[in-house]
Amino acid sequence: MVKYVPYVRTKEGYIERKSYAIFNASENCPDPYVHEESLVGWPESTVYWASQAGPSVGLAPLNFRSYRISTAEKAPAELSVG
Repeated sequence: MVKYVPYVRTKEGYIERKSYAIFNASENCPDPYVHEESLVGWPESTVYWASQAGPSVGLAPLNFRSYRISTAEKAPAELSVG
C-alpha cells in the first residue's frame, strides 16, 4: 500500500495540497490519475492529475520525510511546476 495526498488545480493554475485527506491505495497510481507533472517547492516531487490541463484533482505519493518537515513549518510553500 502507498499513501497518497490529494492536490487540486484551479482553472487559473493555482495548486493546493489537501494534507488532511491522506489515504492508502494500491502501489500504482489509480485511474484516471495518469497525467504526471513534477512539483518544486512542495513536499511531494510528483503529482498525477486526472486532467492534463485546466481544473483537476491530482494524487501525489506521500513523501514521509518532507511531510514531517513541512508540518513543522507554518509558512506556505512557494509553487514551481517543472
